[in-house]
Amino acid sequence: NFDRPVQSDELEQVAGMDRFRLIRHFRARFGTTPYRYLMMRRLQKARALMMIGQPLAGIAAETGFADQSHFNRHFRQTYGVSPGRWAELFASNNL
Repeated sequence: NFDRPVQSDELEQVAGMDRFRLIRHFRARFGTTPYRYLMMRRLQKARALMMIGQPLAGIAAETGFADQSHFNRHFRQTYGVSPGRWAELFASNNL
């Protein structure tokens, strides 16, 4: 469900655990928090869409980010470049 908002209480209910226990178990299993895991799945999908030439404006909405600036901020923080620059680099390496 990476393309829609997922609330902490929803995860707690599904897992049958309180927030802190859920985070401890999740981190032990996946090495990160549920929120960061969700962001990484969204960014992974965004990169796949960029690789097939989807426009950046639609990618943010399609992958569950609040808006394009939210997408840009997380992408730059994770990969060190803007989504537009990453797309340019990918395109130039695949000519």
